[in-house]
Amino acid sequence: MADIVMAYSSAHAPMMSANPESAQPEMAERFFAGLHEAESRALALEPQAVVMVSGEHFTNFFLDNLPQVSVGLGETHLGPVEKWLGIDRVQVPGAPELAEHILAGTIARGHMPGLSHDLTVDHGFMTVYHSLSPDASLPLVPMIMNCTYEPLMTLRHCWNFGIALGQAIRAHDGLERVLLVGAGGPSHFVGEPRVGDIDIDFDLWFLRRLEQGCPPDLLDIGNEELMLAGNGTGEIRAWVTVAGAMSPEAGAPPITTTAVAYEPIHEWINGMGVAVHEVDGTIGDGPATSIFSADGRQGGTR
Repeated sequence: MADIVMAYSSAHAPMMSANPESAQPEMAERFFAGLHEAESRALALEPQAVVMVSGEHFTNFFLDNLPQVSVGLGETHLGPVEKWLGIDRVQVPGAPELAEHILAGTIARGHMPGLSHDLTVDHGFMTVYHSLSPDASLPLVPMIMNCTYEPLMTLRHCWNFGIALGQAIRAHDGLERVLLVGAGGPSHFVGEPRVGDIDIDFDLWFLRRLEQGCPPDLLDIGNEELMLAGNGTGEIRAWVTVAGAMSPEAGAPPITTTAVAYEPIHEWINGMGVAVHEVDGTIGDGPATSIFSADGRQGGTR
């Protein structure tokens, strides 16, 4: 049976790879420090594959065929598509047996994801995956979510899907150690007059609620209310899905969730956050340090 040895979620702004120097140096440094801490903690646990949940950017699907979730079953995944991203285009190895088990397992648990044997992984995956595995050696199961085009899954629906995802991964007997990653969000505006705006209060409130295990006041936010924080903010669906997979309902052991980085980087038009979900006792140095204990942040308002 597989263990989800750790999980984390991170923003996936293209500029973090294409032009990281465009940000204020101290803000970029703090964000990348949090991301690299998550990666180093994960890699210390020697995962055999990574399952990554990220939003669709009309790279693979469009309005003629737009599933709410699609699982990448391929032997490899080509990416990135963006030539300007600063990441060489490669064939990322897949983990088709794990992917097929996830597909069958989530269907058996009442969900209906789509499937593809030929997914392309764009910046939504590659900014975070490349930072984790620069040599593109870690097998990847990409899971694409519709995070922008209505009708949309609610956050509670994502949480429930995450529970099924966690149960399905843990029921797989082909691997022992799996890493789970969410990519995208938090607040940002894309392709509209408010591009560049960042809802700092919402982001801090969201990260605090994530640390608290996604209580009802987070999961019960309606989709229209969520859009008030930005038309790209819906990518937190990936974060909530990952959190659901690391919950007791999904069969997870005791977990500590920690927001390890948050920077409102306007040059990247994105709130840049990182949160880790660690199995208690697996990291020798103890749990990561929360941004809220590190700098006295209050957790935002909404």
